[in-house]
Amino acid sequence: MRESNRYTLILLLVLISVSLITQITRADGGVVMCQRTSAPFSITLFATEMPLRPGPADLSVLLEQPDGHSPILDAQVFMELQHEAGTFIRAEATRSQARNKLLYCSLINLPAAGHWKMRLLVRRGNSSTEMLSNLTVAAPQPVFLSHWELIAVPPIIIGLFITNQYLRRKRIQFKAPLN
Repeated sequence: MRESNRYTLILLLVLISVSLITQITRADGGVVMCQRTSAPFSITLFATEMPLRPGPADLSVLLEQPDGHSPILDAQVFMELQHEAGTFIRAEATRSQARNKLLYCSLINLPAAGHWKMRLLVRRGNSSTEMLSNLTVAAPQPVFLSHWELIAVPPIIIGLFITNQYLRRKRIQFKAPLN
């Protein structure tokens, strides 16, 4: 019975460790914020976090041809964001800034929470289109919540060490010869 308890405990610790790792894993583009087909482009906007928060925001755009869904790699993408209080931000999204070279990426510093209007302008040769969207930037998280993964690691390691020492002592006591 003791052996099965040990394996159950080890399995539980492995599952907890894997769940912590998978929660921080993200895809290349992030979360789809909006998607529209506006001739001659199909435009998809991604953000690395949802909801967006004040500070650096990684906004990425995927451009595709609407008929065959093949990526468009030779366009210019411009972003304009306007806050409800009047703050205005302009940025160009480029493929050189993106890890995934199918995306046009821009790292924008959002200074405040609230409602933002975003205008995305896409140009390719003689063709151009724009996409309008509303973005909501949530209030910043408390430090403890935003970095809980880092704060949780030391107690987990200490717990694993204590468990290891406990199991070793049990094994030594079990193997000790009877006098």
